[in-house]
Amino acid sequence: MWAMKGKAGMNNFASGRERGFTLLEIMVSLVLICLVVVSVIQLSSANLRNLSTSDDRIETLRRASEKMRQVLDGDLSEDKTWNDVDDDGYSYDITVTETLKERTDALAVKFLEITVSAQYTKDNRSKRMILQTAKLVSKAKALKGQ
Repeated sequence: MWAMKGKAGMNNFASGRERGFTLLEIMVSLVLICLVVVSVIQLSSANLRNLSTSDDRIETLRRASEKMRQVLDGDLSEDKTWNDVDDDGYSYDITVTETLKERTDALAVKFLEITVSAQYTKDNRSKRMILQTAKLVSKAKALKGQ
């Protein structure tokens, strides 16, 4: 049962070796637990922001690739530059230029450089992604297209 030790009238519920934690020990452990929990929450929040940014970049890359495919499948008979904006607010700057003209004059092909620059604005921040490729086009097909 309960042992009466120490001052008269004070009950000690356990002997000296079986005492529980002190209030100070409990407070220190709670502070440490709180620090760990706050750190985990901050890391999770940072990861969610990074995932959102990554999703935006992947979507921009997908749209820029789609636009590049449309340009490559279209008429590439002459050098040109144009802008395009889609319904979702993505803007595209597209450039088709003939390069290495002096090297391809004697050949039956033109060497074209195609650049698609896709830009989006989110949360008052603008991001741009640029895709470049090259394509050989038959000069005969280019002349028929004009």
